[in-house]
Amino acid sequence: MDKILFVGLNIADAWLTKAALNLGAIELNPIMAGWGSNVIAKGIVAIIVILALYWFYKEKLLRPLNFVFFGIVLWNLAVNVILRVI
Repeated sequence: MDKILFVGLNIADAWLTKAALNLGAIELNPIMAGWGSNVIAKGIVAIIVILALYWFYKEKLLRPLNFVFFGIVLWNLAVNVILRVI
């Protein structure tokens, strides 16, 4: 379940980031500035992260990562709502 949630949260992050960028927001993460709003790329990267965590026997890190990405998704949602109101 954590694996599916992780991929879903990453895709939601990319989709909301793309929507916010279209409304005039800027990407705050310099690493993601070039492709952070690409939904397919984020989904693939999320799958690669999951595989790496399992490869190194660190799959228990998925739950804390899900909390982090949930916070990021909430942040992006708030940014989208604020930009639509302004």
